[in-house]
Amino acid sequence: MYSLILKDILMLKKMLLLIVGFIALFYFLENPPVMAISLAGIIFISSTGSFEDRSNSHIMLNSLPINRKSIISSKYVGAILFGIFATVLATLFQMIFYFILDTYNKPLPNANQLVLGMLIILLFSALYFPILYKFGEKYTRIILMIVIFGFIIFGQMAMYALKGNVEVFQLFLNQFTFTQLTITGFAITIIVFIFSWLATIKIYEAKDF
Repeated sequence: MYSLILKDILMLKKMLLLIVGFIALFYFLENPPVMAISLAGIIFISSTGSFEDRSNSHIMLNSLPINRKSIISSKYVGAILFGIFATVLATLFQMIFYFILDTYNKPLPNANQLVLGMLIILLFSALYFPILYKFGEKYTRIILMIVIFGFIIFGQMAMYALKGNVEVFQLFLNQFTFTQLTITGFAITIIVFIFSWLATIKIYEAKDF
């Protein structure tokens, strides 16, 4: 599995340099860390899947003595590792911008922002990989656009529906501490991520290359 993860990194080494610059730009513009981390993760993961699908490297991989479970598992482990990489990088950039450029009021980013950025990467991976290996890169882009617009429309409808009940919703959330909400969100994300992992293995093992 290590060699498969290394393959993805080497395949997109130029993309990694672009992502480092991307995170630096977000900090230069004084955006919150969650945006830099999550968008960097989405770019890297989608680029990996897109490049692999267009180059038909699946045919080559499946001709090697590597089981399909390992191929898919390397993608999910790689997503976790990249999330950690992006989180560490975001922390380093905030320290640089704090000590050298004096553009932030504290040397370390808010831990909640780092956790949220990591969770967004895991949720995107959980959505992206099963769709990619079921329908291919071309249709995945279309499906993701529909999903994103669906979330936007649903969000607008939910805001309209809750317009007269904002205080009730706030009172409900105030029953829980931020730590409790974070732990709940983390637990749900891990469950979704593991379920997606297992589902994608089944999808990939059933494919005919």
